[in-house]
Amino acid sequence: METTTSPYERYSRAPVNLGRMNDPTGAAWIKGLCGDTVEMYLVVEDGVITDALFQTDGCGATFACGSFATEFAKGRTVTEALGLSPKAIIDGLAGLPEDHRHCAILAASALHKAIADYLLRY
Repeated sequence: METTTSPYERYSRAPVNLGRMNDPTGAAWIKGLCGDTVEMYLVVEDGVITDALFQTDGCGATFACGSFATEFAKGRTVTEALGLSPKAIIDGLAGLPEDHRHCAILAASALHKAIADYLLRY
């Protein structure tokens, strides 16, 4: 019998888009109240996010939220990516433990701040 895993379980066990980026067109570093940090790196070409990476020192939930945020951002315009909310991350992960919902806020905030960095530079 095959068991299916939720996006949260999959991303917390095997995060995607993990790493740092040389010469991003937008970048951000943010620290949550819990002490976790998230770095977000973007490459934006003609207003479209073509690549996104993140790095964190947080827990599995932070890895899952960062993975979802970067996957969401890729291929979207900066305006579309700015529409990513913490609730959308929680919904996209098919749930998030109540005591880790702040991780969705952290990932969405890092993405928004990286987009702001891009908009200020270009």
